[in-house]
Amino acid sequence: MTALLTNAHVYRAVAEEALAEAVRLDAAAKQPKPDGSPGFVIQWDPERKSFKNSLIAIAFSGIYLEAILFVHGTFRMGKDWEKNFDRKLYEEKLKALGITDEVLLAAAKRLREVRNDLIHEKARPLDNIALSKSFWAQTEASASVTLVQTIAAKLAGAA
Repeated sequence: MTALLTNAHVYRAVAEEALAEAVRLDAAAKQPKPDGSPGFVIQWDPERKSFKNSLIAIAFSGIYLEAILFVHGTFRMGKDWEKNFDRKLYEEKLKALGITDEVLLAAAKRLREVRNDLIHEKARPLDNIALSKSFWAQTEASASVTLVQTIAAKLAGAA
């Protein structure tokens, strides 16, 4: 098999750096209550920088996951990977590569759903908001980056 040219490491770096910035911004926005009582005062950021960085982390986690699944699948199955798995769900690709851990498969499904909802947003009327899914971007970004780091380690160990 010939070597493959990939930017996967760049996609992962973008996701990890965006998550680190989202976490930093989120923490900087929290201040202890001035009266010393439990809890925090959270400063509103009208530019929503932490949210934007979280979106970047989620999107690039998905891009990275697609890239490493393609690389590992191509090395293991050659052209059959592209023919049979290119348009499959993350979960199906992971199973084909020997990852059957239900927790990881559920997390991959969650990343797929969250990323699709963000990338292909369908605006909802405010009176119908309870019917739509809701995600906390910073939480999803952290879960997304952790997932792809875990999968990358498992695939590297299986290679």
